[in-house]
Amino acid sequence: MRNLSYTRSRTIGPVFQFVDREEDTAMQTSSLPTALAVGRASAEITPMEARSIAKPIRIEPAFDDRNFVRALFDRYAPYRAVAAYLPAGADEAAGPRPADAVNPWFRETWALGGKALVEGADQILGNPRFLAAARALFPTARILPKLVVVNVNAPMPAGVPHIDVPAFRGATRENFALRLLMAMGASGLFEPWRVVEAGAIAWFYDGPDGGFEYWPEGPAGPMRTESAPFGNVAIVADSDRMYHRIGRIGPPDVVLPRMSASAEIRLDPDGSWSIFDQNECRARYPKEAVRLSVVWKADVRLEGGTPVEPDPLTAPRVFQILRRDLLQRGVPCATDLALLKTPEWIQSVYRVYMSLAKMAAPSAE
Repeated sequence: MRNLSYTRSRTIGPVFQFVDREEDTAMQTSSLPTALAVGRASAEITPMEARSIAKPIRIEPAFDDRNFVRALFDRYAPYRAVAAYLPAGADEAAGPRPADAVNPWFRETWALGGKALVEGADQILGNPRFLAAARALFPTARILPKLVVVNVNAPMPAGVPHIDVPAFRGATRENFALRLLMAMGASGLFEPWRVVEAGAIAWFYDGPDGGFEYWPEGPAGPMRTESAPFGNVAIVADSDRMYHRIGRIGPPDVVLPRMSASAEIRLDPDGSWSIFDQNECRARYPKEAVRLSVVWKADVRLEGGTPVEPDPLTAPRVFQILRRDLLQRGVPCATDLALLKTPEWIQSVYRVYMSLAKMAAPSAE
């Protein structure tokens, strides 16, 4: 697998630039509306086509006041282990690890449903640079910022290539379990309702490795990397359809702390970070060893499209579609709608459909 650094890109205004292929540094702006399939209904776009619609954009600078955003991480510590609420396996690493180890990856939500949940998050949610880049990806669309999530990562192996949690008309993380949404996305059964999303990710980390690795041309294409030191940069793309992962953070021989999904990472008075589990300190890191990132999401409302869109999904409709497909696959499924809220059933559905996604994902090697 090739690890490609950025090649020269044609600047689109003074703020951001499209990421070009290694062998073609000229951005064909005249073909952008065709590439974006403006005017096509999202229901007509296959998952593979959708991954190739929006060419990622690199923004520099990402924030007017980067230090203000960085200070928010300190203000709102501690952070919960991502394993506490992300789907099982979502924090898996590509390399070996002890059987009882959970990756030292922590997360919190700062804005949801277009509303800031903590003071200061509104400046990220309404970041004009993110909005401008999203509008460049989708020139005739309305961009509706909705989500800000932050990650805190201690040294750990590289993650597994994945796509983010999707959203559908009537079915979002606000009313459906994350595992179920990921299964719905992997199934391919809900593409007529898929919400096109633009996402931005920015980083605060100057240590070894810790790059953002992604596949802008699909899982069969080359991998690209945004590497530390990051500076004031961000990548804007459609990360719920573009495969990506966290590169290895820290040295190759990093030892993972013994921690469970109930662990949290706390900020120490001297600016270092400590992982606590069951009120016991499991690991301590200098501030330069910890990778911080900000994830921004916005709904993309494409203008035009088909005159009639399908009605928003409802819980009975979701269950009906899944049950029919599961039975066709030979997977038993009862008729009880309450299964949509049952963790064991959701996990079994997640395993069925995520096995399909793993077959389509790029190699983690």
